[in-house]
Amino acid sequence: MRRARERFRIGGIAFACLLSALTTGCSSGPGGDDSASALMDAVGHISTAGAQGAQVSYLDAARVRSLEKGGSQRFRAVGQAGSPLLTGYRFNAHAYGLDPAMIDTDVTNGYAGRWQGSFDAGRVTAKLKAGGFARRAWHGETVWAKDGITLQVAKDEISFGYAGKDLSAVRPAKGKSVADDPDYRALGDCLGDVYRVDFGGRNPKDPVRLSATGQLAKSAKQTSGVICALTDGKRTAERAAERLKSVIHQRAPRFDGAKVTVLTGDSPGVKVTVPDRPGDKRAGRLLISDIDLQLALSRL
Repeated sequence: MRRARERFRIGGIAFACLLSALTTGCSSGPGGDDSASALMDAVGHISTAGAQGAQVSYLDAARVRSLEKGGSQRFRAVGQAGSPLLTGYRFNAHAYGLDPAMIDTDVTNGYAGRWQGSFDAGRVTAKLKAGGFARRAWHGETVWAKDGITLQVAKDEISFGYAGKDLSAVRPAKGKSVADDPDYRALGDCLGDVYRVDFGGRNPKDPVRLSATGQLAKSAKQTSGVICALTDGKRTAERAAERLKSVIHQRAPRFDGAKVTVLTGDSPGVKVTVPDRPGDKRAGRLLISDIDLQLALSRL
């Protein structure tokens, strides 16, 4: 039971340097990586209030589709949009004219989110109406609501709230988005060229106050996982790095090739990158199976 509880607690961390610079790590200072900018642009649609107590996830679905050209199956576990709107039993996305292949980027805080892509807004709204969704006005926007689900549909964007939530979490006021938060920006710089990120829930009182697990891919066959964690100070960051190195040594050869870096600057922390093994059929093992490093951080 204890291990199960720890798995639940660190689920988010199990959710800028370029990939070529991973061997030297990075600091937690400002970065200019275009991919980090894309990540921050996406999480800029999640409010900091909406992120409290929730796991924020980001997926560059268009990039995954590009990596999967040629029939690769390596990204099926971590390359699918995982929003509750697609996985919940109360909403049949295909029946309403929605296909995951239409989604280019997906960002969610667990019960609300935003898709960017190419959608047939007229067809989708017609099917929502036929399916019993009621048209309503919400803060000047037209939304569709039914059974605790709220949707706002446009040709290039769909926003949603689930489990009785409206769109407040994905309509942040100026300066109140996750992208405006220094901790999230520091993690974005640390993670680098990721196609997926799962941020854990933040707890300022913990030694590790915020962390994230990201997925990297230089090609369909050259993939890695990266964990970035912000700590309550430099000493904790150094202790976290030693703990991670100890686990890597003890579990050899499971984490062979892993690199651990202490983050410096205004946001102390630690970073560890782990290449997926050549024989792995699936990418994303730090998120879906090999969670020993996250456990090490949760026990600081």
